Amino acid sequence: MSAWGHKMESVTNTTISRAFSKAARWQIIITVLISGVSLLVAGMNAAISALAGGSSVIVGGYAGMLIAQRPNGGAPGAVLVTLLKAEAIKVLVVAMLLLAVFKYYQGLVPLSLIGGLAGSALASGAGLRAVNNENDK
Repeated sequence: MSAWGHKMESVTNTTISRAFSKAARWQIIITVLISGVSLLVAGMNAAISALAGGSSVIVGGYAGMLIAQRPNGGAPGAVLVTLLKAEAIKVLVVAMLLLAVFKYYQGLVPLSLIGGLAGSALASGAGLRAVNNENDK
């Protein structure tokens, strides 16, 4: 790979890490808020369920980011395949974590779990949009 290719890969990995960090920050904030509201409204099991839902999205996003940062040669087709792999890993990790929560957490409150999951997923989009807006300046 040329020096330009290494430079481009470094810039891309930095951008991916920055985007994930910004999105994760919002995801954590929203997950904690939803968990706090769940605690006040429905109790400790609801709060833990909301944390489990939000955390599964955060961990899945981190796993996807690790895959997206792998060197891919820079060809448009290779970039697309890497992004598709990253998204598949993200979805698989989220699904496996949710399956574990459903199987092993006896006090599960499904509505709180879904609230935490949805809030974290929406916050991820908001965080990525904020990074995109910074890049447009």
